[in-house]
Amino acid sequence: MRSDVFAEAKIDCHVHVLDPARFPYRADTHYAPTGQEIGTPAQLARVMDAYGTRHALLVGPNSGYGLDNACMLDTIARGEGRYKGIAVVANDATLDELQALKRAGVVGVAWNVTHYGLEHYRDAQPLLERLVALDMF
Repeated sequence: MRSDVFAEAKIDCHVHVLDPARFPYRADTHYAPTGQEIGTPAQLARVMDAYGTRHALLVGPNSGYGLDNACMLDTIARGEGRYKGIAVVANDATLDELQALKRAGVVGVAWNVTHYGLEHYRDAQPLLERLVALDMF
């Protein structure tokens, strides 16, 4: 029996939101997405609606924003419960900073060894312990 894929509940488990008109890219990022690589919160909502996707996990991109999660956090805040997030944070992110991210809808953090290299994460044990304490790991 074939089910109608558009009637089934769906969750997108990895999507980036890029809105350089409202959230300018940082000058020190590795890469600045352009053209068809950009996806604003409004565009994401329209695509999700078109495909019947009810929720999404937003992942803070290193491209364009580096450690700045503002675009993703704004999207979560405006999403009326539709989104959760995975933030990109510094290894020395404090417990207070992580708690604020969690209150804003962030459920974990992402590492990008491709951009930063393995050596960058050698001192990350304290960060991992803070994430465990907050049930974010």
